Amino acid sequence: MRQDKQTKMYSSMISTSQVKYLEYKKVEIEFCGNIFWLYSDGSCFHEQSKTLIVADLHLEKAFSQSSAALLPGYDTKETLTLLEAALMRNEVQNCIFLGDSFHNAGSAQSLAKPYKEKLVQLSKLKHFKWVLGNHDPLLPDFLPGERCQSTYIDSIELRHQPKQNENEMLVIPKRGQIIGHYHPKAKLRLRASNTSGKCFIFDQKRMILPAFGVYTGGLNITSIAISSLFSGTPAIYFCHKTKLYRIRDITKLRE
Repeated sequence: MRQDKQTKMYSSMISTSQVKYLEYKKVEIEFCGNIFWLYSDGSCFHEQSKTLIVADLHLEKAFSQSSAALLPGYDTKETLTLLEAALMRNEVQNCIFLGDSFHNAGSAQSLAKPYKEKLVQLSKLKHFKWVLGNHDPLLPDFLPGERCQSTYIDSIELRHQPKQNENEMLVIPKRGQIIGHYHPKAKLRLRASNTSGKCFIFDQKRMILPAFGVYTGGLNITSIAISSLFSGTPAIYFCHKTKLYRIRDITKLRE
């Protein structure tokens, strides 16, 4: 029943050749001596290594929660469409998923056949590396690519969430770190109205990517869980539709 239902939903996904992709804007930043391109869809591209980085897809979140609430089950389809567009946007050779690619281990294991086929198809074009997250510590065997707790680009560590020491204190990265997990989100106080959306946030040593999945929610960057990860005032890039905005005036941020 589940496979049939998801297959019907996925059958409406059009192929790459038919998709008219939105033009997501980018900004170029320097982080720990490396050049990265940040895109308004929440992805990050390291041009030198031809590596796309995405975090927190939470595939099948809506489906896994549909027994408790009436939720549309199109989030996996839409997220995979966005992923395909991001993979084809530049000369991507590698893709690193920063954990919580699936909402839970059960939904990962029972992923519908069309979704499996799409991931396998994309992996034949790019090299996939899956960082394990707290939602998906066990990934299904069908997934192509490597699995790891963390990986590196140059001297920058990429992992799902900050590492803790034996006293459960967060370890400060020595050279640089890119993580996901927190789904950073900003609320802005504007002249005419207020708005909210996902964002990139980083200082000289740590960067948090926004959730790439279309149905993920977010944690306000003014919360202590996020603000305590940075020293001084971090840089913030706000994603709004297809554009990115640098938030320079932090007085516009709302809790």
